[in-house]
Amino acid sequence: MSAADARLNPEPCASSFYLSYASILDLDRLAPLFNAYRQFHGCPDNEAEARAFLAERLATGDSKIYLARNSAGETLAFAQVFACFSSIALCRSWVLNDLYVQPAYRGQHVGEALLAQVEKEAQAAGIGMLMMETGPENVRAHRIYQKMGYAREMGLFAFCSST
Repeated sequence: MSAADARLNPEPCASSFYLSYASILDLDRLAPLFNAYRQFHGCPDNEAEARAFLAERLATGDSKIYLARNSAGETLAFAQVFACFSSIALCRSWVLNDLYVQPAYRGQHVGEALLAQVEKEAQAAGIGMLMMETGPENVRAHRIYQKMGYAREMGLFAFCSST
């Protein structure tokens, strides 16, 4: 087993998948999944740009990417977190920016397992807050987050600008 395949959970989950960290060695398998995730959110199909973005994240280490794989090594899902700070809560925080499960593996608790691993590591690292966003139409994600104890922030608006 390579360093990229080092398992975060020593025993496979009940649905026969395991979790690991992504490394540059995973780029060929991760880029198409990341591209599909971006398309799910309305971005144009552009695997080359998705690959370049991921390659830079993995090279610089400015995000942590978790993978869910089956016993054959196929990447089923991924989650990506970025470190930041919360001025309001006065703590270090992580933004779970991306969480995507291939459609064929949804409903098998893969996303929940990834989120649980992120939570476990955030707690161990002394992270005071874990944040995420999703679109209003992504009801499946809303249900998972609420089931896992996340509270929806009410009364806030997100404003974005390209620079």
